[in-house]
Amino acid sequence: MESRVFFHDFGKAAFGTLELEISGIPGTEVEVALGEAAVSGRVNRTPGGFCCCKSGNITLSAPRGVYKFEIPRHRAPKYTVFSVMPPGGEEVAPFRYAEVSGECEVHGFVRHELFPEWDDSASCFESSDADLNRIWEFCKYSMKATAAFGVFIDGERERCPYEGDAYINQLGWFCCSRDAGIPRRTIELFQKHLTWPIEWSLLMPQIVQDYILYSGDKAFLSEVLPGLKSRLLDELENDDGLIGGNDFYRELVDWPMNERDGYESAGVSLVPNCMRYSALKCMGELTGDSAYFAKAEKLKSVICQKMQIPGGFVDSPGSTHTAQHSLFFPVATGVAAPEAVSGLGELDIKCSVYAVQFLLDALYLGNFGQRALDLMRGKGIRSWLHMIDDLGSTVALEAWDISLKPNLDWNHAWGAAPANIIPRRLCGVRPSEPGFEEFIFDPQPGDLEFFKSTHPTPQGSINVEYDSGRFSVTVPDGCRAIFRDKSYTGNFSVAL
Repeated sequence: MESRVFFHDFGKAAFGTLELEISGIPGTEVEVALGEAAVSGRVNRTPGGFCCCKSGNITLSAPRGVYKFEIPRHRAPKYTVFSVMPPGGEEVAPFRYAEVSGECEVHGFVRHELFPEWDDSASCFESSDADLNRIWEFCKYSMKATAAFGVFIDGERERCPYEGDAYINQLGWFCCSRDAGIPRRTIELFQKHLTWPIEWSLLMPQIVQDYILYSGDKAFLSEVLPGLKSRLLDELENDDGLIGGNDFYRELVDWPMNERDGYESAGVSLVPNCMRYSALKCMGELTGDSAYFAKAEKLKSVICQKMQIPGGFVDSPGSTHTAQHSLFFPVATGVAAPEAVSGLGELDIKCSVYAVQFLLDALYLGNFGQRALDLMRGKGIRSWLHMIDDLGSTVALEAWDISLKPNLDWNHAWGAAPANIIPRRLCGVRPSEPGFEEFIFDPQPGDLEFFKSTHPTPQGSINVEYDSGRFSVTVPDGCRAIFRDKSYTGNFSVAL
């Protein structure tokens, strides 16, 4: 029997294990490889970064038999805070492609996928823009594919929950799924572990608030509230009320560092303090304690006094530089009104897949929905179409391209911001009371001729159809929609 190569494409990448049915002479050794990338009809053995490629040998034990490929044990980098294993403890790998080479015949490739409980019909988005539809499906699938570990993780390289990842991941998850188990378990895990970025500690109040708003699980607040208070980082306060980093808590701004658009920090800088303003305001909304609102307003006043300039902000006190992040973070966090930032509606993407969440939020807050839509469906290296069409990924990447982050992995849900931006901002559906008892409806469809969407809630589905300037909305029983300060229940139709 001559040596041959058998190649299989499962269509999309997923975490799982590989089973093969092979025939050949007993004692023959064949090579097996699996991976997330392919080149010239073969598994790409040198994809770069942490794009997955696993290989090994199987010795045939019978003329024809079924064999399970033993995936090597995962090893996280030394700097990882902590890692999680898949439910059940069996090792898995993320892969789309598999191949077998050797003197044999392969009769079947089976991937045993590790997916969460998932109802694909719980959410949908379809519009007049084919590229936007592909981006939505790509980002929605990223929610499903990366949830294999029962909590939100930051990707295959570390398999570690981080708050910054979980903030974006949770929003996308709830826009696609009614299940609250994975978000709750992730928050419970954060109660036991700290990670280093200042901003990610400060994101915890928002993560908890989003969880309650989307799930309706109001009782959960009493369980996590003591831990939330420590996430406000009072110990980092300077005499003027601004915060700066220490040996453990360091500012992130954006990641990787080369995606910061030249942001200048002097130990105390704009972005972490904007995030703290948002965290304090969030705590006030969660607890009803006016002291949090007062402290937030005092911090906002100091931020504006020390870092605001005509038309925007500088990166840090004393700096004369304004990075893109110093324009959109103040708007996204509520420190600045959109009209206080000149050129907001003309911004390009000069940031990472993480910070683009806040860029897009800021654009929609400024009613620059058309600009946000153009950026989401744009092309070039910093785009989702680059991940899909140029790189061939079916799950969101950790960064826009390996040239921007050499150790990127190919299964990072924080790179899938449109999974939440499209439902929350373009379609305009956002809960304003726990469990969607009340939700905001303020769509910005841009130049789309039509779209239809389904958004899951604990009460049922919110269905929105848009065609030529008019919306038809289905409101589930027990919910009410707020559109332009008017309340609606049941089914209603309104014009843009």
